[in-house]
Amino acid sequence: MAVLKINNTLFFLSIVLFGLYPLVPEQYESYVPIIFITSSFIFFCVNIKRGVIWRPLILMSLIFVVFFVSCLLSDNTYLGFKKIETMLSLIAFPIACFWFLKNVKLDFVIIQSIFFKVFFISNIIFSVIAYYLLSFYRNPKFSSKDADFFRNAIADIPYIGEHSIYISIFLAIAIIIGTFIFKQGNHNILVKIGLIVGQFILISLLLLLMSKGIIIALIIAFLVPFIFSKQVSKKIIFGSAIIVILIFILLPKHNNRFGELLKKESFEQIDMNNSTSIRFYILKCSIKMMLEKPFFGHGLGDVQKELDFRYNINEEMLPSGKYNSHNQYLFVLLSTGVIGFIFFLLFLYYIFNIAIKNQDYFLLSILILFSISFLFENILSRQSGVILFSFLVNFLVLKYFVLNKENLDNNC
Repeated sequence: MAVLKINNTLFFLSIVLFGLYPLVPEQYESYVPIIFITSSFIFFCVNIKRGVIWRPLILMSLIFVVFFVSCLLSDNTYLGFKKIETMLSLIAFPIACFWFLKNVKLDFVIIQSIFFKVFFISNIIFSVIAYYLLSFYRNPKFSSKDADFFRNAIADIPYIGEHSIYISIFLAIAIIIGTFIFKQGNHNILVKIGLIVGQFILISLLLLLMSKGIIIALIIAFLVPFIFSKQVSKKIIFGSAIIVILIFILLPKHNNRFGELLKKESFEQIDMNNSTSIRFYILKCSIKMMLEKPFFGHGLGDVQKELDFRYNINEEMLPSGKYNSHNQYLFVLLSTGVIGFIFFLLFLYYIFNIAIKNQDYFLLSILILFSISFLFENILSRQSGVILFSFLVNFLVLKYFVLNKENLDNNC
């Protein structure tokens, strides 16, 4: 009994730490899943009744297995295994959720509520700290405080030290969570005001960082589930769309990176000061590289070397080792080929299917957010992205196998 009490506390701590994830320095992020997995394993050890939920365990682990095989087929297995080390969450969380926690009685309503509140508040705290530190940041490279200034600053300031895209992902998830908190329960006026002010703080920082792909992903992730939801009137959807359009119209031109998408020059030659131009060039190189080995890919450990080679063929060279494919789908194709890509799509389809069947609009929103973000960034190749993604999708899928055991076959 003493072991269970201690482990209950440890498990509760791991959920709180995931809520605090935006405040955890990048070098300590790996400790958060370690605590969760350790507490899950202790539950498994002390639980007399054990078992495995095989179908989700296999399907949710598919992408890791595909990457692992691709690593073994690489010439540079050292670099391949370094990437595999970063991606361990893709196998660790399915094992923890669908094996270790299979017969553990968990109150998912309370756990999700705790995570929602802590994650939302921690993002607000992070944003306030960021605003304070940004007010002192100076860099001679930037004459005006535009999006490039803020994106560089957010990565350069010692305490924050995180890529602007991943901070934007945290903010986008928090904005979705804030909306769901507002919808649920009868809140008093002070709580409603706090939620509205919190959303304003989060959206303001998101717009300052101006990560185009994440903002687009958030808009779609925010609107699509509400369109399916019968609880939300079409007037609210239409009003939200009008507000979004007005935000973009009123954004100062010097801080609006969406203008790059409308410039013809962005797609004609490389401009190192234009992220759209760089990404378009990377896209062309990646597609050419993919067509060379379409079925099995180039191998997980060899992708970056092959990309760098193509970047340096033309006169306009990109720095070696700095730019990956900036597209998760292309990265899967480049590493594992069409065969691995099919498994990756099956992995995503399985989660989408569970979210839609159970009308879980939060899981659906999160999955849409990540799936669209995959078009602009290798989320699963960086610790900050893969840990949070793996925790969210695996734990939210586990919820339905615990709450709906009698309907297990229907929910699969």
